[in-house]
Amino acid sequence: READINIEFQSNSYFADASMKLAFRFKAAADAYNTDFPATVGPHMTNTDSTPFMNEVPSISLRENERGAQTGAGWNPTWHTPLDVWTTFNDDDFRLGLNAAQTTLSAIADLTGATIKD
Repeated sequence: READINIEFQSNSYFADASMKLAFRFKAAADAYNTDFPATVGPHMTNTDSTPFMNEVPSISLRENERGAQTGAGWNPTWHTPLDVWTTFNDDDFRLGLNAAQTTLSAIADLTGATIKD
């Protein structure tokens, strides 16, 4: 089955350009550090808690699926149902979640200039 990390920004927000640049910084981090799944960038952030902030600050949504085309359209059969529990998922699902965490941690480290000391 197809899987990737989806990084989305809203192309018609006040901060669209800065949000797009932020999304591609996260994509670069994913390209460098993800172990199993690739990341993609899309311009249609929707059905997410990030929406209220998109005209206040550069905003992105980073997920294991496309919110509008997949979750928002009902593609994710477990979303907000009693089946949305850890036993429903397999190792590949958890690796996908790990890759989302790898993307986030490595991008935040890059954006803040964090380094590892010996």
